[in-house]
Amino acid sequence: MKRWLSKPRLRLAAVWVTVAAVLGASVLLSHLMDGAERRHALRLDFSFNAVTTQGEQAEKVLAGLPYPVRAYALFTPGQEDQALLGLLDRFQALTPKFTYSVENLVSNPLLANIPSSSLDDQAVTADSLILTCEATGRTRVLGAADYLEQSFDAASQSFQITGLRYEASIAEALVYLTRERVPGVMLLDGHGELGGQDTQAMEAFLKGHHFRVGRVNLMDGGSLDPQDVLLVLSPQKDLLPPELDAVAEFTGKGGAVFLTSDYGDPDSLPNFDALLRQMGISRKPGIVIADAEDAAAYIDSPLFLTPYMEMSEPTAPLIGAGQTRLRLPGARAFELLPDDRLTLYPLLTSGMAYRKDAKRAQQNPLPEEGDEKGQFTLAVLSDLAHPDGTHSRAVALGNTAILVDSWLHEVTYGAQFLLHMVSYLSPGEPIRLDIAPKTLVRPQLETRGAGLPLAIIILLPLLMPAIALPVILRRRRK
Repeated sequence: MKRWLSKPRLRLAAVWVTVAAVLGASVLLSHLMDGAERRHALRLDFSFNAVTTQGEQAEKVLAGLPYPVRAYALFTPGQEDQALLGLLDRFQALTPKFTYSVENLVSNPLLANIPSSSLDDQAVTADSLILTCEATGRTRVLGAADYLEQSFDAASQSFQITGLRYEASIAEALVYLTRERVPGVMLLDGHGELGGQDTQAMEAFLKGHHFRVGRVNLMDGGSLDPQDVLLVLSPQKDLLPPELDAVAEFTGKGGAVFLTSDYGDPDSLPNFDALLRQMGISRKPGIVIADAEDAAAYIDSPLFLTPYMEMSEPTAPLIGAGQTRLRLPGARAFELLPDDRLTLYPLLTSGMAYRKDAKRAQQNPLPEEGDEKGQFTLAVLSDLAHPDGTHSRAVALGNTAILVDSWLHEVTYGAQFLLHMVSYLSPGEPIRLDIAPKTLVRPQLETRGAGLPLAIIILLPLLMPAIALPVILRRRRK
């Protein structure tokens, strides 16, 4: 060996073989460690908000997954969301029923067809997370907006981003994908109600909160399921007798109805009105106009009401969270009919106002003799308890815009009002996990007492001459 290594060429070859072996071993070890890190989520989360660390609720969801879920993280190359990938690594490490891969939509465009071919599905973009469950046939597409928590800022009169909802959004999507039955909302068709273009924003919002949304036409072979909420938006034509019987049977089995009626809708719809009277509610004709002197009752114009939210079971969470700001661009009022079988709750009421005929209001919106004055009920909840413990509930709302107008969703809490009403009416359990959003902004460092740090900063320069003076004096003596 000594003689062999004494040859220069052989020594050089040995060096290169050693280098190659070390490099190969390093690459292999790095690959093995990287795989182990992904499988077991060994990477520590040192971020200030622990955005890639899951909590107890998410761990329960992952541990209880009944079916496998596959996720595809789509990113523009070089713009990967590392926080999202870190959380997906941890989710994948907790259960073999959740797997994911990073994909590029440009190189694999067929991924855009995973949700389905329906034009109503949320569009898949180059930066989306597609989650799919083959066993249930459901798919959920999450985008950047789904990971953000927003709250209304009164100073700027707009919603501001206040937190990150990576963990909550993905965990709720997993529940939606694997639950045997998800809560549903069916929009009634066939009576001149608002169409798909008008309700697009509302439907997207409800789907984003894990509701199954569809449409039903009772005269075209459609049927009602008491497990779904029936949503009737501003009907222009009346129910036919067979339809009234079908809706009455639906409510008799515990089905819930959410009906809106705008001030410009027909005042005479006998069968719809008969249905509402069974629920202890009667529509009042005309438009509610705020008293000009009650400045808190409207915005910009007395026609644009800012209603007061009354305390009730479905509105209590909104009031507790301070999410009471609504804006009704024109509203109809309701009368509560006494009925010992029913419990009626006003949900929204006007300030001081008066009620005018809609046509006369266009000519002269000012109050006139004969106009009804006072405070009006603009939204009401009816609750009928059956002997078997089930409930037939109905909500009547005098304005449709706060449910369907995307601009009102941006500047008021109309979307939150919609979500809480539908969730309350739904017999099925809404998919909403108690997972707090992660802090978005790093908190600033705070000092409880600044006296000591300031004293040290001031004294340090003064100490320098004091330390140097003895040295200088000794040198001068020498």
